[in-house]
Amino acid sequence: MNFFPLSAWLRSKKFRERLAAWLKDERSTEKLAASLALGFVLGLFPVFGIPTVLCGAAAALWRLNLPALQLMNYLAYPLQIALLWPFARLGGALFGVSHGLRGLAGLTAMALHTAVAWFCFAAPAGLILYFGLHQILRWQAARIS
Repeated sequence: MNFFPLSAWLRSKKFRERLAAWLKDERSTEKLAASLALGFVLGLFPVFGIPTVLCGAAAALWRLNLPALQLMNYLAYPLQIALLWPFARLGGALFGVSHGLRGLAGLTAMALHTAVAWFCFAAPAGLILYFGLHQILRWQAARIS
């Protein structure tokens, strides 16, 4: 009796052939690498709730893999919480202010400064992650075939 029918399906020859054909297509490896990298980077956006919306918009705009985007978004969530304070500190340093939360205006300014600090980190990190993932996926495609 097989308690894990999914494992048998994943080991099947038909599944491996489909996966190999999908990875051989250069466009699909590029889109998957872009989906994974963008999902991770957008998942680190320092305002709670916004990364899910950003991932959905990115998937619709660039026709990327929404499940892969959301998976990486949710995997990045603990890191998002861990990086919230460093992004806030970096944003304060970039704008030369000390964030004392004084009312809604102070909170809005802090969120804006934190988002700018995130962007300074996200742009290079996303590009490095994309090119690394693309090379790994191409290597896996060659290895499968």
